[in-house]
Amino acid sequence: MKIRTRIQLFSTIFLFIIMLLVNMLIYIIFQTLLYKDVLNKTMVNVEQAAASIQTLKGEAEIENMVRAYVPADGMIQVIDANKTIFTSTKNTDYAKLLIKFDKKQKAEIAKQNNRIFTVANMPIIWEDGNVVTLVMTENIESTRHILGILGIILIAASIIIIIPTYFAGRFLSNLLLSPIQSMIKTMEEIQSSGDFKQLFFNSSTKDELYQLGVTFNKMITLLKMQFERQQQFVSDASHELKTPLTVIESYANMLKRWGKKREDVLDEAVEAIHSESIRMKEMTNQMLELASGEGHTNFELETLDLSAIAMETAKKMEIAHQRSIIVNGALNGAVIKGDKQKIKQLLFILLDNAIKYSSDRITIKITKRDNVRCEIIDKGPGIAKEELDHIFERFYRVDKARSRETGGSGLGLAIAQKIVKAHNGEIQVESIVGEGTKMICIFELYE
Repeated sequence: MKIRTRIQLFSTIFLFIIMLLVNMLIYIIFQTLLYKDVLNKTMVNVEQAAASIQTLKGEAEIENMVRAYVPADGMIQVIDANKTIFTSTKNTDYAKLLIKFDKKQKAEIAKQNNRIFTVANMPIIWEDGNVVTLVMTENIESTRHILGILGIILIAASIIIIIPTYFAGRFLSNLLLSPIQSMIKTMEEIQSSGDFKQLFFNSSTKDELYQLGVTFNKMITLLKMQFERQQQFVSDASHELKTPLTVIESYANMLKRWGKKREDVLDEAVEAIHSESIRMKEMTNQMLELASGEGHTNFELETLDLSAIAMETAKKMEIAHQRSIIVNGALNGAVIKGDKQKIKQLLFILLDNAIKYSSDRITIKITKRDNVRCEIIDKGPGIAKEELDHIFERFYRVDKARSRETGGSGLGLAIAQKIVKAHNGEIQVESIVGEGTKMICIFELYE
């Protein structure tokens, strides 16, 4: 069952039940008040008749007095336990009604022959000294008729209310579900065409439906961006892997032709294949790390002295590359909260880039104020201003020819940015062409 149908049925049925209960309550209250009113009137009349009878003597006088109190549509009787002593009525059919003897004073509603009456009993002393009952019976069909009219009015009013309510529920369901229907239609269009589309809706209201539409559009924007990034990543990855695979294939073909006969070709081919295989392995590992998802890397957070890690990393890089790396600045108290291995990886990436693109000494400068600032400074060729906004993009290279010579894949800075962001930090770059580049990592100071 559709939600629209549920809303219509629920609102209509719920209102119907409420109207039914209210109408029943109104009818019962009105009926009770009407019956109480006619019973009181009948009881007052029988009391007056009884009071007048008690002042008279002689059966003839009493009968004349009783006739004066006979209701226009009813009768008065005097009965005892054995028989009816006296009956006075303007409608002889009423004399056939079955009236029970009761010495108690009371008034009640009685139904006989599909007609409704008020019956009021009043005990009196008859002329012979015995206690008898004066009974006044009055037809109240007019009251029942009034109640019937009331019932018809309540039913008609309920119908008049329920029908507009049904259409109001339909209008409300259309109003509530129109954004959802637009979403369904947009999703179907996205599924059929493959194009990411957004909702267009009236922004004059700021209700929950508006928020739902805004959230949907944000989600579509995010999905589109992720899809485009994925496509770009796959495209770039296939392009980057194509080169080492081509090199390996070429040297493998060379080996098949001359490798067994020429030792120099064999050494060259093996060295090239080995080098390209290592580069492919590193590139694959980097791509897998980037594909793990932003902010989802499992970190083992601990208190770290960034200066100590920088000195340790610099020493290893000096030995590995036979290059001079100087660490200066705040060598004590530069404490951060982070994953030691990831911070080391970050420094290795930045130092490796500095070593590749600079033949002069490299400086690591660490300062501590409200935060901890780590700067890796080289004296390389620098980066053009128009290139700075792209250097953290995956597979982007400032100098593609030189990057190929040094074995760069264009993934290092993307990984570095990911590590810094995962530590709630910020990475910046300052560079002047011909003078050098400064990579700046800023972390929260842990105290």
